[in-house]
Amino acid sequence: MLTLLVIYHVFAVIYFHIPWSVRKSLYVKSPSIDRMIMRTGFRVMQGWDELALLGRDAAVPIEDSHRGDLAYAGYPSQGFKIVGRVNVLENRGYVSGYSESMKNPLWVSYRLFDVPKLESGKRSGFRIDQRTRAKVNQKDYTHSGFDRGHMAPNFGIASRYGAEGQKETFLMSNIIPQNPSVNRGLWKEIEMRVAKRYGCYFSEVWVITGPVFQEPVRKMESGIPIPSHYYKIIVDEHQGDLRTLAFLIEADCPPWTRFKKRLVSIDDIEHRTGLDFFPDLNEEVQAQLESEAATRLWPWIGPSLNYHLKNRTY
Repeated sequence: MLTLLVIYHVFAVIYFHIPWSVRKSLYVKSPSIDRMIMRTGFRVMQGWDELALLGRDAAVPIEDSHRGDLAYAGYPSQGFKIVGRVNVLENRGYVSGYSESMKNPLWVSYRLFDVPKLESGKRSGFRIDQRTRAKVNQKDYTHSGFDRGHMAPNFGIASRYGAEGQKETFLMSNIIPQNPSVNRGLWKEIEMRVAKRYGCYFSEVWVITGPVFQEPVRKMESGIPIPSHYYKIIVDEHQGDLRTLAFLIEADCPPWTRFKKRLVSIDDIEHRTGLDFFPDLNEEVQAQLESEAATRLWPWIGPSLNYHLKNRTY
C-alpha cells in the first residue's frame, strides 16, 4: 500500500509539470481526475517549497529597528506626485492609501503579531467608507464577475484586533476587484499562511498589499478600474536582518500556481505602481533590500517546533 502511495505521488508530481497543451485532452475527458492529480502534485511541490531547503532570502543587515504599529519604515510614498495622491485612512488594524480617482486603495499596510489564540468572529456586511468622496458601494460589484477582494484580510485582522477591527476590513476603501479564482485560491492561501504561521512563529510581521493597474485599464460597468495584478510584500526583522518576501500575482493567474513562482523584487513592484516602499530606510539599505528577489519562502517548520515546544515565539 505504501509503495502504491509513493508511486502515485511521484506520478502526480510528473503530471503536475506536464504542459496544459498536453494535459488538456485528459481534462476534457475527465476533469475530476485531472483536478485530483493536479491537486496532489501541487501539494507535494508546495510542501517542498515550504521546506525552503534551496534558494536565498532577500535580506540586509540592519542596526536600527523601524517597527511601526501598522507599517514598517513609514507609509508608502508617492514622492512629489501632486495629482492623484492617496488619502491616508487609518483604522484599528490597518491603514489604507486610498485613491479617489481610481476608487481603489493603492496600498494597505498592517501588522500581524503573536496572540494566545487565533480566532475570528462572524463576518459583517460590506459598508461604504464615508471618509471617501468616491463612496464606492458593494452594489457596484454586483454581477460584475469580480469578488470584493479584501486587502487587509478578514481573518488576519480579526484574530489580532478583535470584532471592531474585523468590521473595518469590510469598508469598501479596503476592497479591490479580484478574480474569484485567485481571491479564493492562491491569494487566500498566502494570506492564511502569513496569518497562521509567519505572524505567530516569527513574533510579528508587517504586510503591504494592493493592486497594480496596467494600461489600458479596464473598468467594471460601475466605472471602478480593474487591476491587472495584485502585490503583497511581507517584512520581518530576523536575527539582525531585515528580510522581505514580495509577491506579484496576475489577475488571471492559473490555478495550481506555486507561491514561489510569483516572487519578485520590490523594485519591480515599485516600477509598476509608482510607489516608494519603506521611505524611512536609508537609501543604501533600500537599494540593497529592494533590488533582489527572494528565491525561497521563509522556513517555518523549525520555528514552529521551537514555538510549540518552548511555548514562545521565535
